[in-house]
Amino acid sequence: MKGKFAYLICILSVMGLLFTGCASQSQDKAITKSSGDYLQMTDDAGRLVVLPKKPQRIVVLSTSYLDVLYGIGGKAVGRPSSKTPQTFPASQDLPEVGFVYNVNSEQVLALQPDLVIGFQGIHDKLVPILESSKIPVMILKMKTYDDILAKVKLFGDIAGTQEQAQSLLTEMQTKINGVTAKLPAQSKRVVILHATAKNVTVELENTIAGNVANILKIKNIAADSTPMVGDGEVTPYSLEKLVEGDADIILVVTMGNMTEIEKRMKADIESNPAWNGLRAVKTGKVFFLPGELFQLNPGIRFHESVEYMAKVVYPEVYGNVK
Repeated sequence: MKGKFAYLICILSVMGLLFTGCASQSQDKAITKSSGDYLQMTDDAGRLVVLPKKPQRIVVLSTSYLDVLYGIGGKAVGRPSSKTPQTFPASQDLPEVGFVYNVNSEQVLALQPDLVIGFQGIHDKLVPILESSKIPVMILKMKTYDDILAKVKLFGDIAGTQEQAQSLLTEMQTKINGVTAKLPAQSKRVVILHATAKNVTVELENTIAGNVANILKIKNIAADSTPMVGDGEVTPYSLEKLVEGDADIILVVTMGNMTEIEKRMKADIESNPAWNGLRAVKTGKVFFLPGELFQLNPGIRFHESVEYMAKVVYPEVYGNVK
């Protein structure tokens, strides 16, 4: 743990400034059925998407969305490449169309889809290509728990499996309620750092970790900070502000190769009195959160993110993480 403290201290010292904040709220999208169409909806990019009939050949460009689709009993004919096993074995052998950030449009077209589902901010550029081939495209976002609930319902409408979708929603909420029902009366104060190979920022409430903290009624000391220009999910934070906030626990979400980040910062790993004086550092309450639950969107596994953070923050109630 000492090495992790040093790594954290060195990053903060080198960057000087951290944290930012901003909030985004998921909005329920209008879904209608006209006399001649199976489904009409407005996607998260503000586009009207019309499905003339029930889709039979869906290509999903995000693993998180693939899990949602199969979780509600739907099926796809194409999926993104992934280095990790698929949550649902039935989707494992689907034809691949490239990794989420580098989708091969030709491979998508070759599957002759009647619906493509992409992630907002990543796949928007594919819309003109697909639309020129008369292929309906939904560009969706999924960050917060409310976003996930909305997508489960939407995918149930797309696949015509509304009952299974409702069952999944109930199951997810029941698991989260089981965690929140045991929350102690006295909440903790945390700061959530987002570390990459280039910089460190502080996460706000509309990130995955920030949203989980909010569900657990954990005080994010940066929640009311001004968002960083161009990135409404984080905020730069001064060293003075970090010391002033003096959180009970420091949570770290990493993006990128951890080994490379440590190697880059190795020469600067030195103790700093300001950081060593922080409550979280002195008490050993510095935790690195798993990327599959807090950097990548956990989707229908969101309850696992909630349970994980609950164990980190309140081990006396929930037990220690494995």
